[in-house]
Amino acid sequence: MHYYSSGKLLITGEYLVLKGARALVSPVKFGQSLNIAGAENDGWLTWESFENEICWFKAKFDTTLLKIIDTTDHKIADHLLSWLKAADQLNPGFLALQKSKNVFVKADFKLSWGLGSSSSLLSDIAFWAGIDPFKLHLLVSKGSGYDVVFAREHQPGFFSRTDEYYKVESADFNPSFKGCLFFIYLGNKQDSSASVKAFNARTGSLDIEIKIISDLSERIAFANTLSSFEESISHHEEIISHLLGKERLKKDRFSDLRGEIKSLGAWGGDFAMITWHDTAEELKKYLKTKNIDIVFSFDEMIKTK
Repeated sequence: MHYYSSGKLLITGEYLVLKGARALVSPVKFGQSLNIAGAENDGWLTWESFENEICWFKAKFDTTLLKIIDTTDHKIADHLLSWLKAADQLNPGFLALQKSKNVFVKADFKLSWGLGSSSSLLSDIAFWAGIDPFKLHLLVSKGSGYDVVFAREHQPGFFSRTDEYYKVESADFNPSFKGCLFFIYLGNKQDSSASVKAFNARTGSLDIEIKIISDLSERIAFANTLSSFEESISHHEEIISHLLGKERLKKDRFSDLRGEIKSLGAWGGDFAMITWHDTAEELKKYLKTKNIDIVFSFDEMIKTK
C-alpha cells in the first residue's frame, strides 16, 4: 500500500483562522509518502522514517497491547503511538490488522522547513486507516485543521473553520505577476502547537480583525497587479503585528527591502513570501546579506491545476 500527502503553506489568515477567519491556503510540491509492506518478524509493526532517503527514526510497536517495543526516540514514538491509537478509535480493529507489517515514511523535503511534516503524516495515517483526516486531527490537535485538509488538495483555496467542521472554497491563486513572488526559509522552524495554544488562550472579541483578514485573503488571492498585492499583504502584516504585539518581519529584518514580505504560518522563523522587482539572481545576492540561502520561485513551490 502506498499513500502520499502534500505539505502546505498558509498564505493568509495565520492565527485568526483558529477563530473562523477565511484563510488562503496552498498545497506545495513537497510532501510525505507512507508505504506498508508485509514482513517476516515477531508480529510487530516496524516503523522507519526517512528525510531525503536518510533514516532518522525507527520504532517497533505491539499493535495488540498498543505499546512501544523498541525505538530510537521515545518521545517521538509516544507521540506517534497516540496518533495510531486515535486512528484505531475511529476505525476499531485497524491496529490489530497491522501485525508483521513494515511501514516506511519518506519526506521529500527537509522536515525542519515546517511545510507540514506533521499534517502530511497525519493525512497519510488517515488514508491507511480509511478514516476522515479531519476527524483524526480533531482527536490529536487543537489547530484549525487547514493543513491536514489541504494535504489532499491539488490547488490553492480558501479554508474556514466552524465549531463542528470546515469549509473549502476554490481560489485561482496563480497571479500574472507570480514571477515576482518567492518563498524563503527564515531558518527557524516554529512550534505550531505552542503557537496555537498561546493564541487560543487569548480573550476578548476579534470580530473586526476576523472580518478584515477574511477580506484581505480574497484581495490577496485575486489581486490583478503586484502593487495591489503588496498593499494587501502589508495591511495583513500590520493587523497580525498589532494582534500579536510583534514587529512586522519587514521592519524587523528586511527594512531595506524595496518590495514586501509576509510571514507565513506561525511568526518567527518558518517560510515567508517575498515580492521582488529584480532578477532571481539579484534576490539570491540580497538574501545572502540576510544569511538566507533557501529560496523557491512560485512555480517551484505552489501546487496549482
